Amino acid sequence: MYTSGVWMVKEGHEDEFARTWQESVDKLSLEFPGITFRLMRNQENPRRFVSVGGPWRNAEQIAQARSLPSYQESMAEVERILESGEISNYELVAEVS
Repeated sequence: MYTSGVWMVKEGHEDEFARTWQESVDKLSLEFPGITFRLMRNQENPRRFVSVGGPWRNAEQIAQARSLPSYQESMAEVERILESGEISNYELVAEVS
């Protein structure tokens, strides 16, 4: 399983968002080693970001991560600088490398 977020950041807060996101996943990676987190920024619209995390073992592990106080605190910080945001869980269907 993978997690993904689509984020539209308030103008002027792009660097703050990236820094806060990085701090949040640094903490998560200590709790959940083996999970890779990526943050990508849209070249045409630098206020738009996409994040991906995984692979997670299952939905329960994702729920456990999201229930951590450190995750909830980080999300509260992120929410104040967002215009919009959506997080989702995904199941891997195909992969090519």
